[in-house]
Amino acid sequence: MRNCSPKGSLLIGLLAFAGMAFAGTSEEKTRTEVRRTEIKPTVRYQFDRSLRPGAIRKIQDGTVGSIERNFVVTYVNDQPVEYKLVSETKTPAKDTVFLISRAGFPTSRGSFVRGSVINMSASAYDPNPRGGSGRTKLGHRAKFGHVAVDPRVIPLGSLLYIEGYGFALASDTGGAIKGKKIDLCYDSRSRAFSFGRRKVTVHVLKSAS
Repeated sequence: MRNCSPKGSLLIGLLAFAGMAFAGTSEEKTRTEVRRTEIKPTVRYQFDRSLRPGAIRKIQDGTVGSIERNFVVTYVNDQPVEYKLVSETKTPAKDTVFLISRAGFPTSRGSFVRGSVINMSASAYDPNPRGGSGRTKLGHRAKFGHVAVDPRVIPLGSLLYIEGYGFALASDTGGAIKGKKIDLCYDSRSRAFSFGRRKVTVHVLKSAS
């Protein structure tokens, strides 16, 4: 076989390159990648009979957890085409925990998680019907632990913890209770009168799973 001249070799190389470009080539490579997902801590509430009505005390600060996954990723022409999970490490979140007083609306449930926290303007009323039925919108007898809300802000039937008041059920409405206002039922007219009007922090609760 005769040796090709430099000019011939260059021509052969150019033809080979052109053929590869025409046919299309692909470059495949793999690399390890780490994906991390945060786990947000839950805010939990637990009853403590030693607390006075309306008291609340934090006993544990929450910390963020995470799930860390290691993948081998296959790339073709710098585009990922396959992910293979190699390992997974989970660090659980630690919940924030508050103790709350059991005084107020009676319930058999022992713990709750936070739905939301709302700063509201509070007034107070006594259970004397004064021409009314003495019943709330949901049919309960009006007494301490029942409160009136705007259902557009807090749905009727919601369980609440109201700082400075206690555990409560959103069971009533009122013509003047609009927006972020709440009306708290007390056991006597004198207690309702002494409460007056003030700002309160309302914790909207959900049953713990």
